[in-house]
Amino acid sequence: MKYLLSTTAVLAALGASHAQTGRQLDIIAVPTETQVIDGTEFGVAPIVGIFWDERCASVEYTYNTAGAPNAAFGAPISADETVAIIQTGLDRWNANPASFIELNVTEQRDLGDRPRVAGDFINEVTFVTAPGFGALASSPSTSLSADSTFNAGDDLDLDGDSDVFDPAAEGRNTCFDADGDGDIEFPAGDYKAGTILDNDVQFSSTVLWETEPTASTAADIDAVSTHEFGHSHGLNHALINQISDEDGTSSTMFPFIDTGDPQAELATRELHTDDLAVSAFIYPEGSSRRGIAAIQRGDKRFNRVYDVIRGEVTDGEGTNILGAAITATNREGRRSNMTYSGRSAAFELPGVGLFAFPEGALSGEYELVVARRQAFALDMQALDGDPAAAGNISTNAIIGDILGQTNFPEEGWSSFFEDDRELRPDLDGVVYSSGYFSQKVDFVLNEEGLISNNDGTVNFIGTGAIFGATSLGYAEVFDGEAVLAALDGSTALVSGNIRTGTLDASLPVQFDRLRLSVGRVNEETGALEVVKDLQTVRKSFGQDSDTAPVVFNSTLFATWQAKFLLQADPTLDLILIAEADNLVAGPSGFPPAFVAIDNETAPGSSFLSVDGADYAPLGSGVWLMDIATVSAAE
Repeated sequence: MKYLLSTTAVLAALGASHAQTGRQLDIIAVPTETQVIDGTEFGVAPIVGIFWDERCASVEYTYNTAGAPNAAFGAPISADETVAIIQTGLDRWNANPASFIELNVTEQRDLGDRPRVAGDFINEVTFVTAPGFGALASSPSTSLSADSTFNAGDDLDLDGDSDVFDPAAEGRNTCFDADGDGDIEFPAGDYKAGTILDNDVQFSSTVLWETEPTASTAADIDAVSTHEFGHSHGLNHALINQISDEDGTSSTMFPFIDTGDPQAELATRELHTDDLAVSAFIYPEGSSRRGIAAIQRGDKRFNRVYDVIRGEVTDGEGTNILGAAITATNREGRRSNMTYSGRSAAFELPGVGLFAFPEGALSGEYELVVARRQAFALDMQALDGDPAAAGNISTNAIIGDILGQTNFPEEGWSSFFEDDRELRPDLDGVVYSSGYFSQKVDFVLNEEGLISNNDGTVNFIGTGAIFGATSLGYAEVFDGEAVLAALDGSTALVSGNIRTGTLDASLPVQFDRLRLSVGRVNEETGALEVVKDLQTVRKSFGQDSDTAPVVFNSTLFATWQAKFLLQADPTLDLILIAEADNLVAGPSGFPPAFVAIDNETAPGSSFLSVDGADYAPLGSGVWLMDIATVSAAE
């Protein structure tokens, strides 16, 4: 079963900041200026990414021995074993040669049989959670919401005890338990908005945990812990849930995990190239001459390992787009790195609350960290909920969602042909890291229409009728008259869009062909009759819990064919067919080739073929299979 890994709460505390990157958890900072919108003056509250200050980047955690994995089930896992497992995951993060941050569990202590305490300056790891805690685990941080100056003797958490020491008096300028009272003190000095002061990692006390992945629904401590401590770095969720057409596993920071798929859990333990690159971007080795960020034995300077591809995302009218997900695929076909677009601000009306306005979309810029001197194809998709929504990612993405910016078609970067009316949005212009043109890789949202029988609602990820199948065909019939109406003027058929998925996260979704055909449904027998194939796209395609767009081989010719045949014979309809062969079932017993169902739309247009049998009507609902169109008219 697939679970949401965490609810990544970020708590602002203590009121020009640290750079906001697309791959950081973020907070709404204290307003730094005002702006008048429609006659009302608002405070402009910048969205800033969270991070550990270099002085506190050797982070020490305390394991709360008052709780234990599986204590609620009468078979607790010992503190020593649990800490060893958690530290194993931390060691993977710590071994990143281009990132200077270090996280370690340095103490086991009874902190009380109570949920974690925010902002107490004890970085706590606990298996004691509050009633109603709904995630497997989470990693909430307390961060500065404004640039601040700490003075020696300051009581930051108002507990009557000083939390700031004089570096000259202590002979060090790094965070540590200066007074021996069990919490962390900070060296006096200036700190930027977004600075993490306290981070706790909490694991559900009602979840069944295991030390090695099995096919049961128990959650693997190592996999979940490795993910959560990525949030402790300040990383947000990634959108890489299928690394390639041959590898269905996800990056560590993908927000969901399949606890019934041992291979998926094992893959979550192992840090993906994207996870490592983002940590290095936030905490770059070689960025200081001394201290933890200085180059030491075994370290690699950030700019010797990585490059940064830069660009912006806008629509055809030049509007900045927040939260567009940009992914790089290397020459081996592996999705290696990703980021999100935009820099934003919220607007505060004192005594009323926070607001989002279009003026808050400050830019559509993005920064994508990739390996040096390699070639990549870039693609972009919306945070439309498949496979993850804006609320799973960041405040910046949520503002984009509020502004209506999470509903646009997926597309590749088309180099010099990039615009808002592309007939081949799958054209992948090659970007060479370290090259001049890698600094201006701009996307323009493609303006597409849809020929569709569904309302976009996913009620079921698929049908149980495909259990054990080795070959499948899904067909969706579109009324010929409605298709002709949609193709008036200069509108062209562009792609077939199929909402695909799998029950087993370690298996890549597998489809082999997309057919665009004309035919009819026999009124007497109800059978599907394919009269003529217009085009067959032979390529591997499919995305887990997401819409897979497949662009037709020749969009203009496909359009001409469809219009000619539908006009010549009014009894014909347009048919979209997705087919998969040589399927092998995963741990669930189902093949990795689901098409989602909208069960709220009346049936009649959807058909299924299992293991070579004739296409039979889907008994309830319709497939989420659409045809995208683009109009060349201005």
